[in-house]
Amino acid sequence: MDNKEFLQKILDDRKKFWSEEYPKLSLEEKKRYWLASTHKGMRTQGEALADEYSEFSKKWLDFAKANEPKFDEIFEYVTQNLGFEFDWKEYNKRIKK
Repeated sequence: MDNKEFLQKILDDRKKFWSEEYPKLSLEEKKRYWLASTHKGMRTQGEALADEYSEFSKKWLDFAKANEPKFDEIFEYVTQNLGFEFDWKEYNKRIKK
């Protein structure tokens, strides 16, 4: 498999997840998905860039809301269960750009 095929497979798998697999998850499973994804993303960005909020953007939020109608409810749960105090001011700065 060459690089182009490999990248296409990643894109196809991502599309399949969001169109076929994710919609079948229960609300609790979706909460766990977003909690794990957010925690991992913030931790990775914090370690790599010393800026754990760099994963958030307007584009990220638009994508999240396009794929999850209850995103605001789920993200409220996520921020309350990350294991640290979520900085809403910093988050809001990022999602407005």
